[in-house]
Amino acid sequence: MEDFLTNAFSLNIFVALPLFVVVRALAIIVPPIPGILIDIPAIFIFGWLPGFIFAEVGIMLGAMTAFWIARKFKEPLAKRFVPLQRLHEWEKKLSENQKFWSLVAIRLPTNPLFDYISYAAGLTNISATKFFWTTLIGNAPSMFLIYYFGGTFLNQGLYYGIAFFIALLIFWFIISKSVFGKSNS
Repeated sequence: MEDFLTNAFSLNIFVALPLFVVVRALAIIVPPIPGILIDIPAIFIFGWLPGFIFAEVGIMLGAMTAFWIARKFKEPLAKRFVPLQRLHEWEKKLSENQKFWSLVAIRLPTNPLFDYISYAAGLTNISATKFFWTTLIGNAPSMFLIYYFGGTFLNQGLYYGIAFFIALLIFWFIISKSVFGKSNS
């Protein structure tokens, strides 16, 4: 998949950037595709800063799409991705202001669960505007770090870059297994 993306993204910048945004959005809409697999060639081809900016556009597009899918199709679709009982308990306990900052706080350390949180938020009564801002505020810092350090490690050599991204994939796997392993029991 990485070779395909690298070849596709390096064809033409006017084709590559919109293609990257769409593919990055699809990684959010279709869980559990790890977006980091799309970020690696983007950092390599576009550089860390342009890659980060366009990744954020794709991530926000994907998050808003997942939010609206859950909002439209409700629990029959979202229950495939989200532990609904926990979601309902959480929503009952918090005020509107607490929901905003709680969603920001959840977004910061949980990039591996980003897709699922976007669907879960669509089932709450949070407004689309609040969801957009919580997503951007909560996601941008960690993605900035991933792109910045990913670019830095790739500049040190391919093996450093690969080691950095393997560590991120392991982290993603551990977090997603620990959260979803507990919710299924």
